[in-house]
Amino acid sequence: MPAKAKKTKGSPSFDEYKAIKDEIIEISEQRFENILTKRLKEFKTSLMNELNVKFDSMDSKFTGMFDSMDSKFTGMFNSMDSKFNEKLDSMDSKFNEKLDSMDSKFTGMFDSMDSKFNGKLDSMGSKFTGKIDGLDSKINSLEKRMTFLTWFLPVFITILMLTLKYFEK
Repeated sequence: MPAKAKKTKGSPSFDEYKAIKDEIIEISEQRFENILTKRLKEFKTSLMNELNVKFDSMDSKFTGMFDSMDSKFTGMFNSMDSKFNEKLDSMDSKFNEKLDSMDSKFTGMFDSMDSKFNGKLDSMGSKFTGKIDGLDSKINSLEKRMTFLTWFLPVFITILMLTLKYFEK
């Protein structure tokens, strides 16, 4: 029982009634506040539990979506990379084939020109040797002066011009 609401002899006065009423209201307000606080805490806990479940669900859905997108993009990029590498390998192979083909053509042309040149040189040499027996010493000195460059430069220039003609096409 509240301290102010002690039993007195006779009827309580207005001030005593008022004091009792104020104490009852104060106690009621404290109980209501305690009950309300307890219920709010319970509601908060319940709401947070529900929201956590929903957030976890949303998080797993987004994670699944992002993982799916990541695997699709990874697959797409890997596919593009392999196609690019195939094209690059194909182009490299074709380039090497063309290069080998050109190399063999040039080698054949050079060998052919070299043999023709040597054949003509031998033919001319035999004609002149027969006609100029008296000039053997001069021919020998000319043959000594003839170096690699004197017969190689025309061949080289001819090959270079043929190469330029070939690439112009």
